Amino acid sequence: MIAQDLEFIYRSLIPRTKIQLRIFADMLGCELASNLRKAEMAIGLTDFIINNSDAWLRCLPKRELDLMEIMVKMEKGSEFRTSPQPYATVMEALGFVVEERTDDSSTFTIVPALYDSIKERLPMALSFRRANGYMEFEALLMGILNTYGIVEHKKVLEIFSSIYDFKTNPQLAVQSIQFLFESFLMKMNVVRKDDVVYLQTIIRNEDLDELIFERENRAEIKDYRQFSKEEFMAAGFDPLYPFVGKDSPTGKKLTAFMKKVGMGEKERNVTGTLVWLSAQEGGTKGPLGAIHLFDGLLKGFDQVQEMMGVVQEYTNNVPKWIFKGYSSHEVFEKYEKPSLQPLPDKMPPVGFGMGIPRVGRNDPCPCGSGLKYKKCHGKYNS
Repeated sequence: MIAQDLEFIYRSLIPRTKIQLRIFADMLGCELASNLRKAEMAIGLTDFIINNSDAWLRCLPKRELDLMEIMVKMEKGSEFRTSPQPYATVMEALGFVVEERTDDSSTFTIVPALYDSIKERLPMALSFRRANGYMEFEALLMGILNTYGIVEHKKVLEIFSSIYDFKTNPQLAVQSIQFLFESFLMKMNVVRKDDVVYLQTIIRNEDLDELIFERENRAEIKDYRQFSKEEFMAAGFDPLYPFVGKDSPTGKKLTAFMKKVGMGEKERNVTGTLVWLSAQEGGTKGPLGAIHLFDGLLKGFDQVQEMMGVVQEYTNNVPKWIFKGYSSHEVFEKYEKPSLQPLPDKMPPVGFGMGIPRVGRNDPCPCGSGLKYKKCHGKYNS
């Protein structure tokens, strides 16, 4: 029999397959014998989760450790309510935290059976991450994933190796490799297609599965746009909006407009992030896809038009997942504009249909009826 206070975690694990339980065990660093039945695996994994939280806590993303730090300061069983979170939660996927989402909030509750264990060991996990550079490595990795949406695993390693190389800083190079080996961000977000291993952002988005296919239709974009370490790291910190163009010319226009319609800083960060996420959908919705974000704030048709112009300009100039980090404007300038044919100096006169020569009212109708144009087809175009 499993202890009553562990039943919640056990019940969250037992519906999963043996393969899924094995994957969870590997992620958490829990060794399970190969001959165990599923129920025995779930019991062993539950026991490890409770009694070895120091081993897996340090591998959680910073934002989730911050969430844990807030929640262990509250009374056991208390709910923590925050603005809607764009990220999927590792703790929820593993059954350690319950998240209830609405259109305007996310509410988290830590599993009571874990509360005491996490409260005791959380300071050690935070201290380990600070001492081993994990905060910086995570910001870099998150920034890479947020910027590209989906990126080849080897590209992530290539970027890390170019920044933390053994010749200039062997200690950081070793620590960065250890981080990539241990991090839940790496383990939870693996995507495989045609024998290629990808990593995907943990931002909630149902269209990521189509992203690789859509990129294949843009074969001219052969490589990822390059960014500096500082740009990637800015993309890895919360809130996302400062990364996605808050300090760019078009981002400043969007910020100014949000201030103009009465949004506070917190609301601007959320709305700016959601405008950016809307831009990642490939531009199919355009600025109309963001109009609901300004619901009740726009006064008159002029402000609606202003919003659409500001949002359109902003989304045309942010890095796009579909374009491997290039913006729509950059793709146009780099790949599409050079192939456009120049317009002729003089356009031929056209009638009511494009390309049809202009016909006078008293000229014979082009249909061949023998009537004047004004008595025939012309009367339908008067």
